[in-house]
Amino acid sequence: MAYDYKLVLCGKGKGVLKVTMNQPETLNALTLDLEKDLHAALREGDEDAEVFCMVICGAGRGFSSGYNIGSVPGKKGSMTNPSNYNSVGEYLATVQVHDYENVQHRQLALWRLRKPVIAAVQGYCMGGGMWLAMSCDMCYCSEDAVFGQPEVRHNANSTFLIPALAGWHRAARYLYTGDHFDGREAERIGIVNECVPNDKLMPTVMALAERIAMVPPNSVRIMKRLVLSGFMAYGIGAAMEVCAPYSTLAHCSHGPERQAMFDAQKERGMKGYLEARDGKFLPEPFGPKSKKKK
Repeated sequence: MAYDYKLVLCGKGKGVLKVTMNQPETLNALTLDLEKDLHAALREGDEDAEVFCMVICGAGRGFSSGYNIGSVPGKKGSMTNPSNYNSVGEYLATVQVHDYENVQHRQLALWRLRKPVIAAVQGYCMGGGMWLAMSCDMCYCSEDAVFGQPEVRHNANSTFLIPALAGWHRAARYLYTGDHFDGREAERIGIVNECVPNDKLMPTVMALAERIAMVPPNSVRIMKRLVLSGFMAYGIGAAMEVCAPYSTLAHCSHGPERQAMFDAQKERGMKGYLEARDGKFLPEPFGPKSKKKK
């Protein structure tokens, strides 16, 4: 690769570019810098004549824990706390323009790549990390994968991609509660191609990527454009664009429940915030938090 990326690792071979998000200490929580490196690497792979398929995965115990909600640069507390801003207008601009509109554009940017992208999900795949995985052409996961959209519990919302893939009723079960679900359930409801044993994930995904790399590249390029142009015409792309204003409405629907989370964060940090948000939902239906504490 031409660039020295700081937050992703890139490896190339047999026509496949593997891009690994490399922030294991935060479970690859998405930040602007991480996303900048990730998308730059994908764009570079898209222009590389030796690359025919790309794979995204995460280093360490998870694919991605989602967007880093811990702080705003230069401000104290959560980036979604209205009190951190000088005016309602500044808050709206940050949430809608700088945050969610850009999020939707980054998701759709994966659709505009000429080459297929496969997500290989292990461990936690939460919030915006799940949006990233769902935006890929294909998604495979390991049996230890844990999916979820817990942000609905703090006045936020998910992406239309999930009901588009899973169907209304199956998606609503998890989008209306923020509950976690595991890899087998993800396979059952149709948001991943296959759930495989942990040690089989990368061999399975890399073998598929190498198989795609053997197909004439123009054929794959046209096939991807046909599929995703159809999705756009079907209205799914437009529905993703609409997520930004609805996300803004959700974040601006600030009330006592959400304020209690910010108060807990002020006292006990992000651990306190998550306890206030998720504590009453424990145990989760699936994953490491599915068992009651002794």
